[in-house]
Amino acid sequence: MDKIRLLIVSDYRLTRTGLRQMLNTVADLQVVAETDSPGQVKEVSQRCPADVVVFEITIPGPHGLRMAAKLLEEMPNRRLVVISSNENITYVRSMLTAGVLGYVLRKASDIELFLAIRNAHQGRRFIDPRLSDSLADVLLGKSNSGRGHEGRLSTRELQVLRSIARGFTSQEVAKQLQLSAKTVETYRARIYDKLGLKTRADLVHYAIAVGLLETEEPMA
Repeated sequence: MDKIRLLIVSDYRLTRTGLRQMLNTVADLQVVAETDSPGQVKEVSQRCPADVVVFEITIPGPHGLRMAAKLLEEMPNRRLVVISSNENITYVRSMLTAGVLGYVLRKASDIELFLAIRNAHQGRRFIDPRLSDSLADVLLGKSNSGRGHEGRLSTRELQVLRSIARGFTSQEVAKQLQLSAKTVETYRARIYDKLGLKTRADLVHYAIAVGLLETEEPMA
């Protein structure tokens, strides 16, 4: 039987050791390499080709998402399984949008991790069962994590957020909405503050995650 070759990425040596020992006990899985840096994945993969990368995210929030997206860019087959403690559905959806195939919580069982890896190897998604119902609600537009941002952002702030996420400058948004550039910058600052975002990349990931870029709405 051909084994699924795995590359483990984790900051912590003990985590890598534990995952390696656990995964190598399974007949169809084999850890061929490990690293503590996502930036080394391309180099390590060239030396030890892997079918699936198992990435334990220890950095919370958008930083972890950016690391996963960067790692996917470096991977030839883009088969990535993430292990994380983050149960925020918006965050999970952003991971899926970025191209992650498996998302497993740290409290998951070993069987669930094995299933995630096997699904990823086949090019199929696997989401931790604890998140499945909530994620389905978001995709169906039923969850507060989806359109719930409307309770925090005003209509004008949503319009500004959508335009910025689509790549328009503050000056261009000001022209579209018949506002001053200074007013648009004020709205922009409020958006970042209310949503806890730091960079434009964070804003884009958020807009994708909650579906703001999927529909057109009047600009005024």
